[in-house]
Amino acid sequence: MSSVLNPTPLRAVLCGALVLLAGGCATGHGHTPEELSEMIADTVRTTSGAPGLGVPDTAFDPARFLCEPAVDSPGSGSWRTEAPREPSAPDEAVELGLLPADGAGTDHGTAAVAATVVGPDGGAATAEADLTAEEWTRLVYPDDFGTDPAPGVHTVVWTDADTGTPLACDGFALE
Repeated sequence: MSSVLNPTPLRAVLCGALVLLAGGCATGHGHTPEELSEMIADTVRTTSGAPGLGVPDTAFDPARFLCEPAVDSPGSGSWRTEAPREPSAPDEAVELGLLPADGAGTDHGTAAVAATVVGPDGGAATAEADLTAEEWTRLVYPDDFGTDPAPGVHTVVWTDADTGTPLACDGFALE
């Protein structure tokens, strides 16, 4: 007796499994392709393992007004940042700003920026803004970030909103 498998039932079982798998994947998660794309983009923005993606692992030192380690912006020029240098009250709005160091109107190939504020507990909130050609790009914490303020030192990492490339780092403190 020969032990040769009949390929017809095997094909039928494999085709049936494929149909079930495809059907389950197509309708099981309840998200549109656009929502899935945005979820993937959000995950990429918050990833710190790959160069040029996500928020670098850095922290603002309010005594020195520096981020350690420094945030470099390879190939995207240098940037000026603004944040309060004195501790602000928790109920006070904090204005954050970004400007190309060469001055307003300088084209660095960046159309939109994102500012991620990392709070003292390590939680992060991100807001985006179009890079303005003639003035500072500004965001207001916590209003633009959809979060509640917490006392302590906050690190602000500015990135290119489209590529995730880090541009600059700053910070502020809340009493």
